Formats: sequence, structure tokens, C-alpha cells
Amino acid sequence: MKKYPEILEYQLYATCPDELTGLLAKEIASLGGTEVRTAYRVVYFSASPEVYYRVHLHARLASRIYRVLKEIPAHSPTIIFDKAKKIRFHELFSAGQAVGITVVAANEESPIPTHLIGSKLREAINDCFQHHLNVLPNQSSWDAVIGITGYFHHKRLMVSVDTSLESLHRRGFRVEGHPAPLKETLAAALLAVCEYDGTTPFFDPMCGSGTIVVEAAQMAINRAPLIDRKKGGFGFENLLDFDSGLWQAVRDEARAAERPAPAGIFASDIDPQFVQIAQKTFKNARLETV
Repeated sequence: MKKYPEILEYQLYATCPDELTGLLAKEIASLGGTEVRTAYRVVYFSASPEVYYRVHLHARLASRIYRVLKEIPAHSPTIIFDKAKKIRFHELFSAGQAVGITVVAANEESPIPTHLIGSKLREAINDCFQHHLNVLPNQSSWDAVIGITGYFHHKRLMVSVDTSLESLHRRGFRVEGHPAPLKETLAAALLAVCEYDGTTPFFDPMCGSGTIVVEAAQMAINRAPLIDRKKGGFGFENLLDFDSGLWQAVRDEARAAERPAPAGIFASDIDPQFVQIAQKTFKNARLETV
């Protein structure tokens, strides 16, 4: 794999159910993340650009991944605006891109309404583009390809960009028709708790739509869970600092690491309709030969 100069590190965090933070932290560390630490429903870590892309491609347990832009004091709306406008948004995305803004307060403790915090972030983005580029950025959040998130905690606001775009549980191969499909990230968590590593035979006697057995099969052949996400499907692909060459190299590395399944993968269900759905799911996931 071609080596790129690692000239910086990103500060990131990945979200997941609180019960899974320990498992996710272990997964991120195994992918090269450093300074890994857990908090409530989140895992913070640092990563080089290469590891940054690799975690997005390989993480099975994360719901979303965010890149921290800046943490600022948030004692008042005025302070939020004054500090946030110094973030160099114009170097992160272009003026024409639609931007969605989400604000979350820890334990609903914010004395400032979250909609007002969001409004001040929008004003800060406008001010940044007008000051540096003399243009007014896109004001629409419809079909946003850039997601800016503010997390309010202890009178401070962590401003981040959502580098996932779509939730990472959406692998891209689910077939509709099952009344209660399992999220792919939860299926991966069940396998992680069981310490399944893909090297032993696997049998799911109540496979339903096939979510768990597909995750098991992907692990068995060492396939990155998000390798088939469509171009433009990650938030980082819409950022101005997106390195398409490095991203392609990380994807090539992942494909080269795939292997034949070392043990059998089997599934069944009492309902023939669910078996058909599972078979279609396997086909969509390109796992027919496993």
C-alpha cells in the first residue's frame, strides 16, 4: 500500500449505545486509533488521515463518526457566535453545499435553547464565508451533505462535522420485508460479545432477514463492512480536504485483505419467506459463494 505523509492527526469521536463503548474502543484501537477513551455513549480517539479513513471503512460497532473542529466556551449566545465564527468553515466545505446543523445538550442541561445555539452556529458559518470569501453560503439544510454538530456540556460547546453522513449501520444490502429487522451494528455487537472471529463454523437457526449471519460471513472472509457504500456516501467525501488517493488506497488495502471463509456459515428459519429474504440479503452483500 502506498504510504502518505502523516502530517496531522484528527480528533474524533464515534457514537454507539453506552453498553458497547468498551467493545468499540477496543475495535478502534485495533484499527490504529490512539488516545482512545470512553464516555457516555461515545468513544473519543485520535487518528492519522489513513487511520481516519480506515476506521470509517472497518468499524462494525460505531453508529456515527464525528471530527472535532473546536471546543468553545458557551456561556451565552453572543460568546458562542464570537468563538464559532473563528472556525475556518470556508476551508472545510464550499459555499454552495447544503449544511445541516444539529445541537445536542448533555442531560438536557443547556440553559440556552438548542435551537438558539444552532442559529448562532449558522450565523457563525455565514460570517466566516462573508469575511474570508465575500460570499453568503447556502442557507438550505435540505439534502444536506455537510453536517455540523454542536454538543453542549458544562457550559462548553464541542463543534464537529459528521464524517459519516449516513448512519454506519446502513451497510447498503438490507432487503425489506422482515417485520423486525436487526440493526447491523447490533448484530456485530452480538458477535463481538460472543467473541466470534470468523474462524469457526457459524449457524444461525433463526436467521430472520439474515442480518447476523451476513455480519458473520463478512467477518469470516475479512471483508470491511462498509466497503460497498456508494461513492459520496460518507460525509468526509464532501469536505474540501478529502484525499481521494488515500481513500482509494485504504479501500484497495481492504479488498486485498479478503480471504476465503476458513469455516462454514449456515442459516435457517422456520418461515420460508424469511429464508428467501436472507438469501436475497446474502446476494446483495455479494456473499453467495461463502
